Amino acid sequence: MGRPMRVDDLWFKSADRMFEVRLGGAALESMLELCRRAKRLETGGVLIGRYSSDHRVAHVDVATGPGSEAQAGETWLVRGVRGLQKLLDAFWIQERGYYVGEWHFHPGSDPSPSGRDVSQMRSIATSDCYHCPEPLLVIIGGDPNGAYSLHAEVHTRTGCRATLDASSKDAAAAHSSGAARFGDQE
Repeated sequence: MGRPMRVDDLWFKSADRMFEVRLGGAALESMLELCRRAKRLETGGVLIGRYSSDHRVAHVDVATGPGSEAQAGETWLVRGVRGLQKLLDAFWIQERGYYVGEWHFHPGSDPSPSGRDVSQMRSIATSDCYHCPEPLLVIIGGDPNGAYSLHAEVHTRTGCRATLDASSKDAAAAHSSGAARFGDQE
């Protein structure tokens, strides 16, 4: 099997335009490759990026893997943390980015967040440890070798949850749930 086609940046916006995200093509390519390797198991990691000078747009440039000590099943993931702080510190020191959220894979399923996903993101948004009052959650669902969908949302420190709709030209198949479909569509 050859190398997958290069993936373009994807843009997501909340209906009120308070939140906007650019998911960099390289970050999405990394996520899809990790999903391919995980096959039927969940995988995921953290999102590293930066904000625009007016703090309205989050630019996601890097998606990490789950970590060497991660544990996963078909419908669950416990992301590893070993070495993560060192990686985040290196990005911060080099002024290349910082923690902006989480991502994970729902193999063979839709990218709708579970109650546990929502609860964990609320916890991250209110935690002083993460220094991220508005973390982003990206979920990939389906088959990373064929048709897959993306879901993106932001959680705020005040408990609000904003679904982000795909707004790139490649996401013309976006529908109201905030998921965008890609790949082998008939």
